[in-house]
Amino acid sequence: MSEWNKQRHDQMIADGVEESLSLDYKRADSLAKTDGKKTEVTKDVSAFANSTGGVLIYGVPEFGHDARRHLPERLDPIRRTEISKEWLDQVIQTIQPQIEGLIIHPVTISEQDTTVCYVVEVPQSDTAHMARDHRYYKRHNFNALAMEDYEVRDVMNRTTHPKIRASIFVNKRAGGFKPEGVILVKVENVGRVLARHVMVELELPYDMNGLIAPDGDKTCEKNEEGDCYLLRLISGFGQSPIFPGSYLVLRRKIHTGVQTRKLDGSPIQSARNVKVSIFADEMPALRAKLDVAPVVLGWTSVENGNASR
Repeated sequence: MSEWNKQRHDQMIADGVEESLSLDYKRADSLAKTDGKKTEVTKDVSAFANSTGGVLIYGVPEFGHDARRHLPERLDPIRRTEISKEWLDQVIQTIQPQIEGLIIHPVTISEQDTTVCYVVEVPQSDTAHMARDHRYYKRHNFNALAMEDYEVRDVMNRTTHPKIRASIFVNKRAGGFKPEGVILVKVENVGRVLARHVMVELELPYDMNGLIAPDGDKTCEKNEEGDCYLLRLISGFGQSPIFPGSYLVLRRKIHTGVQTRKLDGSPIQSARNVKVSIFADEMPALRAKLDVAPVVLGWTSVENGNASR
C-alpha cells in the first residue's frame, strides 16, 4: 500500500472514494475521552478484524445528506495534543484479545497547528475480538453490527482450517500446427493450518482467445446464459499436503480438436469467463469469475467474487 499522507487524503476526497466493507471515514469528534466514544472505537476496529480487515480514517467525515452519504466531504483534523496516537492505541488495546498486526498512521495536516488524521489499518484476524461493551461486531453495509453466536463461532474456527490463496494462468505454447497450452493453478497456504486435500474446479470458455479448450467430444455444456463451457477438475488429491507458507502448482494440458461450429454451420457461442472454485479441507470454498484476457496473459489472483493481477 502506498504511503499515507495529506496528499493522499486530498486525492481520495477529490475522487470521491466511497466507504465500503473495508473502508470507513470518521469525524474528528469520533475520538473523545468519554466511555461512549471509546466503546465506539473498539466496536469499529474489532468489526474490521472480525470481518475481512480494512482501514478506518479518523479526521475525514462523510457527507451528512443521503445523496452523497458514504462519500468523503473534507478534512476534519484532530489536535494531536488532545488526542495522541498513544491514547488511541491504548483504547484499541482494550479490545480482547488484542489484534495482532494493527497499525496506526498519524498523518500530519498542519505542523503549525499540530493537527493530524489517524489512519488505522486493521488486518483480518484468525479469531473473534470483543469490544469494550463485551459484545462481538462485524462489518455489514458500512456499519458495525452485533454478531450472532454462530457467526462468532465461525470466526473463531478460522484457526481450524487452512487459509488458501490461489492464482491461475492458461499458458499458450508457441509453435506447432495447432494452438495448445496448459492450465496452471498455484495454490498457496497463507494460513497456520496444514492443507491436506485440495481440489480445483474450473469452468472454461469453449474458446479462450483463439485457444480451443476441448474435452474429447464435439458437444459442450451450457451455462445460465446459454453459452458453451467445459468443466474440468484439477485435483490435488494424492499430492503432498500444503504446509503453512508453502504452495502447490496443479496443472492440466489443453489440446485442440473440437469443432467451433454447429452442424448447421453457425458458430458455437463460447462463455466469456473462467469460473474457478477451490476447495481445501474444511475451508469455505474460494470462488471467482475471471475475465479470459488476463488469465491468458499471465498469473491472475483468485479472490472470492473477483480477481486481481
